[in-house]
Amino acid sequence: MLPDQSRKVSAVHDGRVTDLVHAPLEAVAAYWLSLKKTLNERRNGRFLAEEAKHVAEPFIRHLLQLLNSGLSPDDCARLAGVKQRNLLRDLHRKLDLLAICLLGIGGNENPQKVLIRIISKFPISPIFEKEVFDIAQQALQNMDNPKTREKFLLIDQSMKIEALIINMMVYSMFARRNDLKKMEIFSEYIRSYYFSEGMALIRDGFEQDFIKHRLILLRKEILADMENKMEMSVEMFLGIRKGMAYEDLFKIYNSFTL
Repeated sequence: MLPDQSRKVSAVHDGRVTDLVHAPLEAVAAYWLSLKKTLNERRNGRFLAEEAKHVAEPFIRHLLQLLNSGLSPDDCARLAGVKQRNLLRDLHRKLDLLAICLLGIGGNENPQKVLIRIISKFPISPIFEKEVFDIAQQALQNMDNPKTREKFLLIDQSMKIEALIINMMVYSMFARRNDLKKMEIFSEYIRSYYFSEGMALIRDGFEQDFIKHRLILLRKEILADMENKMEMSVEMFLGIRKGMAYEDLFKIYNSFTL
């Protein structure tokens, strides 16, 4: 199940990539090509600093900050690689946590056991177990409040890990007490197509083994796609850093497409 077009559009706003996970490769390339054109037109140092302030996507923001620095291209490439590894590691772990939550929901598992599996992925738990359940319980009691739903039903890989864990437990606790079909109304708050597909498979009654297999494959594809977009971004960023012509920058994009 691929992300629908609305998710692709929502990952790009005002020409800026807001979510590298969901943005299509062509949108990421279009951003760097547009940046090249703008830099050719505006030959002052203020633009990059201002652009970096308004970019929410962390990897692209980091590259813009490097682009506006006095570092050499080699230093920029090395530091971009460090940031790429860290962000991919964070994404990998968040997808793992979402899978634990989904499989717990699909297996009607005790939320406490689900939380233990989640925090076992960390050398030190990022959150207190009692605090998680207290907040999730209060959120469930106030689910009629639109603001509560917007805050505690949001599932997004860009969230801070503490907030993501709490929200996953809200889903886990709700599923334990209610018919899974009722959770379809939560779909509008899910911004992760990984979690969205998992929930759809659960509601459709697929077996746990198939859901687990599908989640593993989807995680692999998401990480590979993310890495491809990151590597292209680094190459296009370095091309801009070295003063490469627009036409040559476009050839970099072509190298990353089929």
